[in-house]
Amino acid sequence: MMNDVDNLSPEEAKEALASVVNMESAGWRRAVPDRWFGAVVAVLIASLFALYALEDPYPYIVFPILGLATFIAIAREKSGAYGQDFPSSKTNVWAIIFFAAVMLVVFFGSIYIRRAFDAAWVSLVAGLLVGLMVFLASEGERRAYLIKTGQGESN
Repeated sequence: MMNDVDNLSPEEAKEALASVVNMESAGWRRAVPDRWFGAVVAVLIASLFALYALEDPYPYIVFPILGLATFIAIAREKSGAYGQDFPSSKTNVWAIIFFAAVMLVVFFGSIYIRRAFDAAWVSLVAGLLVGLMVFLASEGERRAYLIKTGQGESN
């Protein structure tokens, strides 16, 4: 079988490679969430934790849950591009598992303390701390995307 493809010159190959890199960078730029996205997600998750300061939070927890699902779906559709949905390394998988475990411990710990000692402020503080953690995690992911686009610092 004969190969009838002409060989590219080094300049043409460099131009083709630069074009691919530019297209990939443009895709990453579209996938980078705005800073307000992380802030809104953090507020919704923090409100979910803070609602447990109420005596009976169960009629109200549906609002942050539905708000979170709706907001993420709308924001993803508006951007038209998605970043990597799953972590790319074992370290990232373990980081996510650790983050989820910490969130569960804080969630159930704050509920226990709230009910055992009738301390409503514990749920509010837990909500603030969790909101801050989610916002910082979102900012970290946002900066990682910006580095991939060439717009962020890689220090």
